[in-house]
Amino acid sequence: MEPLDQQLANTSLVPQERIRLGPGEPGLVSIIIPTYRRLHDLRLAVDSALAQTHKNIEVIVVADGPDPEVRAALTGMDPRLMYLELDTNRGPAAARNTGVRASRGEWLTFLDDDDTILPEKVAACFAMADSARPLRMISCRTIYRRDNKEDVWPSRPIGPNEDVADYILIRSSLLGRPGVLPIQSLMVHRSILQQVPFSTHKDHEDWAWLLDAWHLAGARVEFCWQPLVIYNIVTNSISRSRRMNWQDSMAWAESYHLWLSRRAYNSFLTTKVALKAKRSHDWRGLREIISKVVNNQPGFLDLLFLSGMVILPSFVLHLAWKRSLASGETSSK
Repeated sequence: MEPLDQQLANTSLVPQERIRLGPGEPGLVSIIIPTYRRLHDLRLAVDSALAQTHKNIEVIVVADGPDPEVRAALTGMDPRLMYLELDTNRGPAAARNTGVRASRGEWLTFLDDDDTILPEKVAACFAMADSARPLRMISCRTIYRRDNKEDVWPSRPIGPNEDVADYILIRSSLLGRPGVLPIQSLMVHRSILQQVPFSTHKDHEDWAWLLDAWHLAGARVEFCWQPLVIYNIVTNSISRSRRMNWQDSMAWAESYHLWLSRRAYNSFLTTKVALKAKRSHDWRGLREIISKVVNNQPGFLDLLFLSGMVILPSFVLHLAWKRSLASGETSSK
C-alpha cells in the first residue's frame, strides 16, 4: 500500500502549482488582505494593519476583481500600502496567493477585510518567529466579537503531539468548541507558502490550507497566548448559502478523509455537515450523514449530536450554536 502522503499526492489536495518566491527581506512582515466589495470594513482592517507597533511592515490589499471604489480610496493612503486587483473574481485563495507573490517580507500574516488586528499583533508574533525554524507557525488567540459581546478563543493551545485536524474539529462537549486556529491568527514563514499555496474550495478553505501545510510542508503551530485578532461574527443570519449547502462540506470531508482521524471525521459530520442539512431541510441528506457516522464507530457525543439534529427545531440549534461561542473569557483590550 502506498504511504499516506503519496496517496494524497495523487489527489487534488496538493496544489497544482507552487509559488516561486525569493528568500524575503529579514525583519519585514507582509500583511495580506484579500477583499471583495466591502470598502467600509476594509478601511478598518487596513487601518488596524497600518497601526502595528512593529513598524517594518508592508500591507498588501488584493481586490478579488476590479473595484474602482476601493482603488480610489486606497491610492496614496500610505507608502507601506500596496493595492492589487485581479482581472476577474476568482475567490479568496487566488487573492491571497497574488498577495503572497507580490510580498517582500520573510514572514507573512493574513487578515480578512471584515476583521481587524490589535496594534501589538505583529510585534508579539514576530518576537517568537525564528528564521532557523521556518516550519513553526506562530498563532495568537482570537477575540470573537458578536452581538456586542466579546469572547476569547481558543481555551487551550494545541498539544505537543496533537494532530491539527483533531484540534480544530473535535468538540469536548455539546456546547464546547474545538480549538480555534483562523488564518488571521497566524504568522507564517514565506517558505511554507512556497510549498503550499492556498487552494480553492467551496467551503472550509482555511482548514484545507492548515491540513495541507501540516502534512505536506510539515508545518507546526506554537501559540503566543495573547488575544490579538478581532474576528467579527454575524449570528443573525442562518440561511446564507454556504451555511445551507451540506454537500460542499461533505465533499470536503471526503477529500480530506485520509488526514482526519475517526473522531475528527465524525465530529465534523455530526456538527458542520448535519447542521447544514438540517437548515436546508434535506432529510435524505441528513439520513446519508447519519449512516456514514453510524458506520464509523461513533462515540457517545457523536450520537447525542445526531439525536439533536433530528429532534430539535432549527431555532433551538441556532441558539445552542450562539451559546457555544461564549468562552467565559473576555478581552481586556
